[in-house]
This record gives sequence, C-alpha cells and structure tokens, in this order.
Amino acid sequence: MIYKKPGEKFSYENITYTVGSRVLANEASEYSGLFGRILEIRTDDDRETENDTPDIYCKFDPPCLSAARRALEQTFSELYGAPKRVEDLGLELVIMAPEMLTPLAVPEQAYPQGTLYVVVSHWATDGEFGSYEAPFTNLMDAQRQFHDDLKNELESGCIEKWREKSQFAEEETAESYECYLDGEYCENHFYLSIEKRPLPLAPEFIRTVAAAYEDECAREDFLDKAQALPEYLALTEDQKKQLLHNADIKGRISHYLDLCDTYWECYWDAVSKAAQDILQDDQQASSQK
Repeated sequence: MIYKKPGEKFSYENITYTVGSRVLANEASEYSGLFGRILEIRTDDDRETENDTPDIYCKFDPPCLSAARRALEQTFSELYGAPKRVEDLGLELVIMAPEMLTPLAVPEQAYPQGTLYVVVSHWATDGEFGSYEAPFTNLMDAQRQFHDDLKNELESGCIEKWREKSQFAEEETAESYECYLDGEYCENHFYLSIEKRPLPLAPEFIRTVAAAYEDECAREDFLDKAQALPEYLALTEDQKKQLLHNADIKGRISHYLDLCDTYWECYWDAVSKAAQDILQDDQQASSQK
C-alpha cells in the first residue's frame, strides 16, 4: 500500500509517521543529522497492521554548515570507496527504514504552550551601543528585572544628562520605556521593555521540570517530618542544609511507597473511577445533543 497524500499516517512500533511531516535521520543511518520530509510511505501488502515494515521515502536537506557537509561526504566516500560530494548523494529521494528516522513535531501545534517574559534592552551613548535579553517564566520576576534595570539607568546612566537637551524625547507604557535625542537616535537612545513570547513546551522539558518539582516537594515533605525528630534537632545549621541536599530523599520515599500496597491500590482505584465518571459524562452529553 502507498501513502502519499499529505497528512496520511502509518504507525510502526508505536511511532507514527506522517506524509509531509519533518523528520531527522538518526544515528542508525549514514544520513545521521540530516533534516528532511517524508514524501511517501510504502508497505509490502494491503494489510494495515503495526507489523507491516514500511519503506519511507524521504527528501533530505543538504547540510548548511561546511563541517557537516565534509563529514557527510567523508562518510559516503568511505562507504563507496570513492570520493563523493553532497551533490552526488541523491538527497531528493532516499528510502529509509523506520528505525532510521525520528519524526519531528511542529512545536507550536503539537506542544502545550507556555509564556516567556523577556526583558529586552538596547542602547547607544555617543555612538557606543549594546543590547541584552533576560528571559523569565514568571511575569513578576520580569517586572522586577525591568524595574531594577530602569532604576539603575535613571540613577547612573545618561538619561538625566539627556533631559537637559531640547531634543530629548521620552515614551513609556506599563511594560516599556524609551528615550532618545531626536535626530540622534542611532547615537543616543535607551530602550527597555518586557516582551511576551510563546514558549512551546517539549515533552522532555516538561519531564525535567516535573522531576525538579517532585524533588522539591519531596524535600519539603521530608523536612516537615524530619524537623520534629530529635536527631534533626541535634544537627548544626550547616548539617541541616546539607541534609536537604541528600540525593537519596526522593528514592527513599519511593522505596517505602512501593512497599505500601494500599497506596497504589487507592491510586489505581481512583484512576478507574475517574475514567468511568468522565466517560459517562461524555456519553450523557452526546445523548443530549
């Protein structure tokens, strides 16, 4: 069977490959590191099961960096025993096995979206210039940084000196400030703002943040119980701080949870009941339409 319409999907070993989607050639292939797109997916017969091993026809982009081009040419020159250039490799049509490809998500479509608050500044003083960006995941943190940076500039920068000149101009909003000398913007200006930017949250990032959060919760719960024990009260302040950095806290808690059958029975019972409730609610909602 041939899948060639954009958006058609084929699943193999719990991974979905989509015609038209972006892919990365992984370490299992000589094309490792190349980005490309799936053109077609072909199977041996008309069966549409997870056991079909497809041939995936791809078009790869040539490497943009010269070092990557040389590495690819070296790989294929050694493979064929003759000099090969990128242009000789036929990257417009390459047949790949599924395990050689890593499907790539479209972050703004596939990932949950967060917000990044970025304090952005650029300035120029008598022709000297600079810029910086400071990202935050919390608006109040960005507002504090904005306040501190603007306060510092007002107290020790050039703004007060510029105010004495007739061409001084100033504009501000709740989350931005800009001033400059009219007619000399490129030589003398200061700009500061908070920009809100979408932040696609990749699964790996979410897992990292979740693990950090679980570790912090475990330390807080550990401290809540430990500080009532005489052994904890006998520690010095430095020893108490060191104790909370013990890497075994979360693992030790998990160990005792594993020994507690009641905990997991309650958990899975709750999951089952929640599934039943939600499914019943959806069924009732559908029947009322």
